[in-house]
Amino acid sequence: MLDRVSAAAILAALLALLFLVAAASVSAARYDSSPPRSAAAVALTGADGACDEDEPCWDCRTMGNRVCGADVPPECKGAGEVLALCVRVASRPPFQWLGPDGEIEGDLPDGRTLLQDLWVKAGDAEFAEFVAAYDADWRRVHP
Repeated sequence: MLDRVSAAAILAALLALLFLVAAASVSAARYDSSPPRSAAAVALTGADGACDEDEPCWDCRTMGNRVCGADVPPECKGAGEVLALCVRVASRPPFQWLGPDGEIEGDLPDGRTLLQDLWVKAGDAEFAEFVAAYDADWRRVHP
């Protein structure tokens, strides 16, 4: 009877050893030295680790020149360094202008109309100052 118990113990040990060897060989075949990257990380950084404009990870509102799509209003064509700010100002709805005391002093038209009515045009030296001033007025009224 002792021989049967010893034989069963030896058989169990051999099966366990065989299982461990098989598991180690499968693990070794799958080993990759680079740290694992989740699908979310790949989507956020792109497949090559960088995010280009044509990849899903690109957010045109916060990356690059922050102009989404090819639709740049005509009032902003040639705006150069202030293109993103010009597009943002052009997209704004009409709002009420506040004076220094915080009281309503008038209504301003939508952003595109403001830019159309400027006596300077995109590309002129003073254009950036006016666009920045319109943006500052909006931010003061809409903190």
